[in-house]
Amino acid sequence: MISDTVAVVEYYVIKKPIEFISNLFNEYNELKDVYDENKILREQLAAYASVEVNTNVLSNEIDDLKKALDLKELTTDYNVKTATVISRDASNWTNEITIDLGSMAGVKEDMVVVASKGMIGKVTSVTEVSSTVQLLTAEKPVSDLPVQIMNGDQNAYGLLKGYDVESKCYEVTLLSNIDKLEPNANVITSGLGGDQKAPKGIYIGVAEGMDVSSDGTTKTLKVKPAEDFSDLTYVSVVFRGNNNE
Repeated sequence: MISDTVAVVEYYVIKKPIEFISNLFNEYNELKDVYDENKILREQLAAYASVEVNTNVLSNEIDDLKKALDLKELTTDYNVKTATVISRDASNWTNEITIDLGSMAGVKEDMVVVASKGMIGKVTSVTEVSSTVQLLTAEKPVSDLPVQIMNGDQNAYGLLKGYDVESKCYEVTLLSNIDKLEPNANVITSGLGGDQKAPKGIYIGVAEGMDVSSDGTTKTLKVKPAEDFSDLTYVSVVFRGNNNE
């Protein structure tokens, strides 16, 4: 009887606490194993996400390059050289870009620069290996751009004066009269204005509306850009003739 009592006391005083601590230790180890496995899984998921992002970026760049390379020859007496955008300042995002073609490649000031869908700007300064391109979305454009509006059977002419940030449209002051703006009227470069202006036939965008001044003397078109300026990776510089001169 006494031995049974001693056994009970021994179990609850000595063995039971040891079992409790042992169980706690085992549970801790199991939880630690689960934590470590979850950590490894999280790292693997993060690595997979990183690879997926990099793959998407490379895929997009390849698509952009294919589009740029596909623009081998314009519908005018001009051809192009493909360039990569190597710099774009965040504080100057809508104004200019820097490309990796310069005077050694034959690039000169006032040359037109296009992307896969249409004109994006003009070269404003050149070094041996790079050039600065002022975008058509610049706050203070260097000069007006002569354009042609293909308004149904009627061709009209105007000057691209600048870019309106709120409407995200170019503003084109009409030089020719348009009584009614046809839907989806395409706007291209007119080729007027001499060598320092853009060659004829380069796509600019689509006219979306027309504003008339209070005195009725000035008509201004709102033109939606053909190109997406938010993501420029590969562009092309327009050269005269077949010898890139």
